[in-house]
Amino acid sequence: MGFILRLKDTGMPLEDIIRYADLRECGDTTLAARQALLEEHAARLQERIQRDHGHLDALRAKIALYRQQTSA
Repeated sequence: MGFILRLKDTGMPLEDIIRYADLRECGDTTLAARQALLEEHAARLQERIQRDHGHLDALRAKIALYRQQTSA
């Protein structure tokens, strides 16, 4: 259950979480399918993290600009 919650917390769509849980229930014959599903999710998550880092950098730059303007 803990891993399912982690998938939810990382933004995996509910339909993919359900698919993962169904595959897991089918046993070891689905290991490759589960691995592929998790690899796809990890790639999407990595892209989101990179995008979010860019947003954070832009926010920090704007905050720094405001600090400069308010301390002048």
